[in-house]
Amino acid sequence: MARDDIRILLGSAGCECTVASSVAQTLATIGQKKFDAVVLDPQSSISQAADMISRINEFHPNLLKHVVIIADEDSDSEIKDLAERYSISHVQRKFLLQQLLGSLEALFRPEALFPDVTHIARVISDSFRDPLPAGVRGSQDRSRRLLYAAGSLRVDLLIEPEAGSHRLALAGQILDSAKPDRRFDGVPVTLQGWKGPVAQVTAGEFGEFHLDFRFAANISLELKITETNCITVPLPVMERARRSTAGSS
Repeated sequence: MARDDIRILLGSAGCECTVASSVAQTLATIGQKKFDAVVLDPQSSISQAADMISRINEFHPNLLKHVVIIADEDSDSEIKDLAERYSISHVQRKFLLQQLLGSLEALFRPEALFPDVTHIARVISDSFRDPLPAGVRGSQDRSRRLLYAAGSLRVDLLIEPEAGSHRLALAGQILDSAKPDRRFDGVPVTLQGWKGPVAQVTAGEFGEFHLDFRFAANISLELKITETNCITVPLPVMERARRSTAGSS
């Protein structure tokens, strides 16, 4: 019934539909003909849906951003995780006729051809703004701890000037407050200066990364969380580490 509904709905919108009933048949069909979109109905088989999306990503990566997956109520959270992992759209089966056409139309808009979305992270904690403990006038420690937020994502940074030089050491970690177990290993982290990239690393198993760079003004971090989701972290102005001097009078 769902297939008939989809065929009628998309046919009325001027689409020509082809139905495939297995992973192998779908891949063979996509290989023989150019398609503008794929509507994937896992029918409670999350593993088959994951395999299908993985194969499309491997053999037809340009088509991946034009995949829409249908979710049932009992598998909604798993489908959402799958959709988030590959940055694809999903619709709920109970609202299929209301949501499907709108989702496909969004994919076919001109701006959808360039779907990269950059979010600017905001500072929610800064050690330089924290009050000093009672009785403490100042500190020679020029390290700075910052916590940034972009949606549910958190970027925890520690920036330390290296004594006697114009270099800074930066240690950071990417976290998801909504999904503490989410992995960010392999996420590209780029340090951007006003002239272009200054340094680049990839995040480790727990989302951690380390950078060492020469002092510069107007720098930021760019974290490419997914192919279509990039976070920019504007870094504060840091003081150069002062050289240690000794003298007497």
